Parts: sequence; structure tokens; C-alpha cells
Amino acid sequence: MTPMTTETDRPVRTDPFETPEERFRRILRTRPADSALRAAAQHVTDLFRSGTYVEELTRAAAGAQAPVTTGRRIAVVGSRGGAGRTTTSALLARVFSALRTDTIAAIDAGTGLGTLDLRLGLDSAPTAAELAAAGPAATVADLARSMGRAQDNLLVTGSGADRHAAPPFARVSSDEATALARTVSRFCPVTVYDCGAGMDLAPTLWALDQAHAALLVTPASVAGIEDALAVASRRPQPGGPGHVPLLVVVVQVDDRAALDPARQAARLGDAGIPAVHLDYDRHLAAGVELDLALLARRTRLQASGLASRALRLAIDGGAR
Repeated sequence: MTPMTTETDRPVRTDPFETPEERFRRILRTRPADSALRAAAQHVTDLFRSGTYVEELTRAAAGAQAPVTTGRRIAVVGSRGGAGRTTTSALLARVFSALRTDTIAAIDAGTGLGTLDLRLGLDSAPTAAELAAAGPAATVADLARSMGRAQDNLLVTGSGADRHAAPPFARVSSDEATALARTVSRFCPVTVYDCGAGMDLAPTLWALDQAHAALLVTPASVAGIEDALAVASRRPQPGGPGHVPLLVVVVQVDDRAALDPARQAARLGDAGIPAVHLDYDRHLAAGVELDLALLARRTRLQASGLASRALRLAIDGGAR
């Protein structure tokens, strides 16, 4: 297995002139999910478990390294804001880029002021509209010059430098978006689309039409589960026009949530709706740059398994 790497360590800024917001962001982006006490307890446990965690992580991540003959597109969607859609998109992009040596793309396909680029460690990245305007790329180097580079093999579009301008994907026509998807997929075996909140938005409908697999991110709440049931019931059936394999991701966005995400995912599974879950993670919940090394072990296992499952769905989804 290719080792799971993380972004290059950035120097921690400690100058006395940083603003309170900069200081708070610096603290949050370096704070691990697990407390020092829990990390120490895990270290002691490892002394008696003979590397069980490494074996589990290897198994969970294996599917994310599957060979891809043609570019596969994964649309991450959600029916409401605050469900963890962008966090899930950034997490998937990071895991794929860490486990694969080829180039991975993460596209902000939202209609608002997204934070995908910020979650991937960039203050800003060119928008999808700017990428579309650049025209078809002849090489992966050409593509990289038109996108933000969050990691050596992770290219990103974002909200652009002017976050008060019109929503970036709203300025891309359907034909331009389709040409963009084909250009990116030519060089990137896996592309993750972070779509806006709402299943009926034009960019979301376009992304679903272009995708080989869709992840519906929903919170572990009564309303979130009802949303998942409603969306799944309206999706085209297998074999029908417009069908794209759907996987529900039940996210625990609050450590004091009343509903258990694993039980809710199992409930959806009992109803015939494929579902997985992501437990609460303090590092993910901080809303700043995402560093795989700072995630809880449980989260890394779940994220690796999610990436494997999503790519398998996209590979099995067939040509679009």
C-alpha cells in the first residue's frame, strides 16, 4: 500500500502582529482530534495489539487504490447546509491523493461562497469558471497551471480571490461544464465534485448527470435521515435513464448529537439504501485546513473505507 501522506508541514506563525482570527485558525489547524491522554492510551494499547490498526487501515484503504482506466467522477451532494458536505469532499480528496500516485482533482461546484479550497489548505484557488475559460489542457502540467495545487498530486478549484463576486459555478454554462469535466477526467482518474446544498440546483443536477457515483451527505438527525429517505425514493432506478449509484454518508456533526450515526446508517441499509457513517471528529469539526495526520484513528479508518467504497461505486457505475 502506498503510505498515507499529509500535506507538507507549514511553519507555524507566531509573530505578535497576527490577528485574533489568524491565531485562532493557527491553533485549530494544528489541534489533533484526540487528546494527549487518549493518544498515550492508544500507544500503550499498540504495544499489545501488534499493529492491528495498521492492518485495518491497509484493508480499508485498498479499494481507494484500484486501477482506473478512464476518469471517474464522484458528486458529493446534500439536501441542506451544515451537513458536512464540503468537509466530506475535502476528506475524500485528501485520502485519494494520499493513497494514489496519480493526479486527483477536487472541483467546487457550489453556487455560493464555498470553502473547499480553504479546507484543502489554500487561501484561494481559481474558480471553475476560470478553469473553463482556460480551455482544454494538452498536458497535466497545463491543467495544473489553471488550478490550485493543494498537494503535488491534488488540484483544486475554489471560490477565487474575490469571495464577494457572483457564485463561481453559476458563471459556467452546461456545455462549458461538460467540456471542463472531460478535460479534467482526461488527466485525473478521480474527480470529486463538491456540490451546493440542495438537490434541485442546476449545478448539482449537472454534476449528478456527469457523475459515475453520488454521495449524499446528511446529518445524523431526524430531519437528516428523513431527507435521505426522500432523496433515495426519488432517484432514478438502476437501469433507468439518469441513474447514478448513490451512497448515503451519515455524519455526526455534533459530539452531543442525540442520534448515533452508525445506527442510522444501519437503519437506511435495512430500508435498502446503501449507507455508511462518519463519527464526530474534533479536527474535522474545526472547519480549517484538513490534515490526515491529525484525525482520530477511527476517522481515518472510516474515511479510507468511504474512499474505497465510493471509487468502487464509480468504477461499477459505467460510462456517463
